[in-house]
Amino acid sequence: MNNKLKSSVSLLFMISLIIITSYFIFKDQSLPTLLQTLKDVNLFYIILGLCMMFIFVGCEAMNTFSIMRALGQKISYIKCLGFAFIGFYFSSITPSSSGGQPAQMFYMNKANINLSYSSLNLLIITVVYQMVMMAYAGIMFLLNHEFIMTNLHGIQYFLMFSVTINLLLTIGILLAMFSKKFIYQLIYLVTKWLAAIRIIKDVPATRFKLESLVKEYTIGADYLKTRPLLLLRVVFTTAIQLTSTYLVPYFVYKAFHLNDFTLLQIISLQSLVSLAVSSIPLPGAVGASENAFMSAFKLFFASNLIVPAMLLCRGISFYAFLIISGIISMIVHFLLTKEQSTTPPSKSMISI
Repeated sequence: MNNKLKSSVSLLFMISLIIITSYFIFKDQSLPTLLQTLKDVNLFYIILGLCMMFIFVGCEAMNTFSIMRALGQKISYIKCLGFAFIGFYFSSITPSSSGGQPAQMFYMNKANINLSYSSLNLLIITVVYQMVMMAYAGIMFLLNHEFIMTNLHGIQYFLMFSVTINLLLTIGILLAMFSKKFIYQLIYLVTKWLAAIRIIKDVPATRFKLESLVKEYTIGADYLKTRPLLLLRVVFTTAIQLTSTYLVPYFVYKAFHLNDFTLLQIISLQSLVSLAVSSIPLPGAVGASENAFMSAFKLFFASNLIVPAMLLCRGISFYAFLIISGIISMIVHFLLTKEQSTTPPSKSMISI
């Protein structure tokens, strides 16, 4: 199955999920009442929510810009912004966000950026994002332990699953980056066990792929050791990036003229909801995110407001930005294709 067909299948699957989810959400709703409720919101806060999503994408662009400049690549922030929108779009329409990074690498290559640079850039961003997301949720949980434990309804099992998966991935990434001997032994034992229970057939090929991945992580770790200030900058920018998207429910809350709960309480719960749905292998976590929001945020919104609030939150943080990022991705595709036809390919290789 080629990449275009995969993207089309993923997009159709996501549309199907949206239709099914919409049916279950709206089947017991009065459309006139729903529309009237939405008309009464404060548009100022909705605009602020949209601004948060632009900051979210802008922070990823800033990380790419910082890393590329540190690697000696002369690239504008505007181009990095284009790559960030491409990543958002293709991550949104593919299961487990699997299409975002390959698409970004493809278009970075079109922009005359060597694959060794783009892969290292995306590796650093992914590893830092994973760790900061876990740390962010952990800190919020510690700051609001009693509040969260009392009000975390409906998503506790998703959260336990996601924390387990993310923790294992984080440990695996750290081992791959800083303990090559141990991770190679682990790869040998795990592939041997998987072959014994007939999950994998071609053991040498599987080991080769995993060991190649370990080498990539090692390159990333070696590079970060020489650029500690760059790592701190990326961590700080990623924290701002996550905060911006966690602020969207707060601004929606304020848009409904509500004031009973604090900013910290809403951000705390949203950080855990985001972590809970992050490991669900559905395009854009469609269905799971809507249900998680309605389960967790019924504390903040009355029964007549929870559906409108969910529509606004997901509309701002996903559906509206899916359209925006799709349009920008098409523009970037056109501009880079035109630029590529007049620019010779780069032959530079990474050296760290």
